[in-house]
Amino acid sequence: MDSLLPHHHRSAEHTGGFLSRRVVIATAAGFLLPILLPFFHLGILSHLWDEYNYKVDRLVCSCPCWDTIFKGIYERGPAGYKHVYFNITSNTFKIWCVTVFAVLLLYEAFKRVVKLSLYREIRLSMLVLFLSSIYPHYYSWWSYFNYWNDDYYHQWNHQLFFSITELASTIAVVYLLDKSVNVTPLRALVIINIAVLHIITSGFDQFVTNVVQGNGMLHQVLRDIFFMIPDLLHLSLPILELKMVAKARKVPTVYLISNREFSASIAFVLVGWFVCWML
Repeated sequence: MDSLLPHHHRSAEHTGGFLSRRVVIATAAGFLLPILLPFFHLGILSHLWDEYNYKVDRLVCSCPCWDTIFKGIYERGPAGYKHVYFNITSNTFKIWCVTVFAVLLLYEAFKRVVKLSLYREIRLSMLVLFLSSIYPHYYSWWSYFNYWNDDYYHQWNHQLFFSITELASTIAVVYLLDKSVNVTPLRALVIINIAVLHIITSGFDQFVTNVVQGNGMLHQVLRDIFFMIPDLLHLSLPILELKMVAKARKVPTVYLISNREFSASIAFVLVGWFVCWML
């Protein structure tokens, strides 16, 4: 990821021994976040769904659905208690691939955040957007994990649509984390348009049903709120960045966006909403 992002000339202060310390800190932080996310996620779930949790008796339980291939000759047939079971199937391989992909992207992105923060070159508005996007991306990974694990694909196309658009938005956010990268109308519109698309589709989807009308369970309400808050931030903060650019140029904010860019934005949102509705 670093090779795709802008590079800067560092002063002698930045290229000395202190750089090594910063690299170590950034690398450690990059490792730490992927480790902590499942810890908090499953810890929260264990409390939210405590009444539904099944109490496992390790002494008598067995798993006849486990193919035991990865255990080789050491264990065959229905097995006793294991902390993790997995079968050797194509879906297991897909789960592994999407997990590696997600962990590597999260590691590289968060390492970049820490590096820019240590150099005091980070754009705070984009930092807020990046942090707010962690939950939607984590939810996407968890959804694919469960789709493949359960062979249940009812919401697959819908989730894939949101995953692709969220990833595109986050790529723009990560690129703009560096203060030396100018916030242009086109770069800001990538983030704004996707946020508008998500807000509109949510308005016709689960957010109204679960949150506004109060028909959702607690975990559904929390999920939809934690989806909507990042979208609202992705809409408002890039607009504030454009306002600062307009103020520096001493022109109205709307003058920064050409008629062609505005028309393309409207078309993108309408087409995206139609595609999502068809899914």
